[in-house]
Amino acid sequence: MGSPYTNTKRKRGTSNRLQKSSKIALLLGVILLTCAAVFTAIISLRSSDNSGTETRFPYGTIQELSSLRTFMPAYLSVNSNETILDNTRSIRIAGEVTHGGISENFVLFKMRPDRMLFTLKRDTYEITYGVIGPKVWRRVRAPQQEDTLSLIEGKEVDTWHTQAQFFDRIIESHLGNGLITGIESADWLGNECLKVHITDAHDQEVTIFIDPFSMHPIAERKKLANGSTQQTEFFDYHDVDGIPIPFHIIASIDNKVTTHTRIERAALNTGIVSRLFEVPDSLR
Repeated sequence: MGSPYTNTKRKRGTSNRLQKSSKIALLLGVILLTCAAVFTAIISLRSSDNSGTETRFPYGTIQELSSLRTFMPAYLSVNSNETILDNTRSIRIAGEVTHGGISENFVLFKMRPDRMLFTLKRDTYEITYGVIGPKVWRRVRAPQQEDTLSLIEGKEVDTWHTQAQFFDRIIESHLGNGLITGIESADWLGNECLKVHITDAHDQEVTIFIDPFSMHPIAERKKLANGSTQQTEFFDYHDVDGIPIPFHIIASIDNKVTTHTRIERAALNTGIVSRLFEVPDSLR
């Protein structure tokens, strides 16, 4: 049957094959032009969307959350609240830390405002660090030997004082133990995030990356005295009596992993007594 748009009759042989080829070529051309048009339209729409609107996350847009006035209430609503800040006095955490191919169990106690006891156990060997106020002490315990006790001095003291802070750096800054110096938009593994700049209570500059969906810290980054970059990443958040705690933590220096920490148990206000943190009598 002929084309409904012409009076031309079909011809046999070469011209028929040529006509079929022409139709196929025309069809392919139309498909390609259509695809190109669709692709151009999609790019145009994306460009229009990106230029005219900003992604709204559960607690606001990146621009809104870059304001401390908006960021801090949103952060506290997820990671703490006034009731928790007022009523939480202590925390107990237990888990396993792996470094250099060696795994050790640990138990961590903290009591507000500045007391900490951290014990590492490997087989029958045990080392404990205690922090109470300005003092930091260490005890090494091994079978059939007397305990070895010592006071920690020098720059290491600041490290342990930072570890003894009860809340994370952002909340501690909110409480006056540090200063948030800026908040800006950033990128983490191809996704939008917030980058919070902090100067802590020991004048250490730290950058913290925040997931705008959950408002949980993704990672923390700081420069060491030797120029290296230390990074700590946080995964697998669990709610512990109203405080989200990462149960998997990976620390690295210059992109080389140094430690894996996995938390097994955590609890607030477990009835810890203050004398647990006190400096041993022989060190007073």
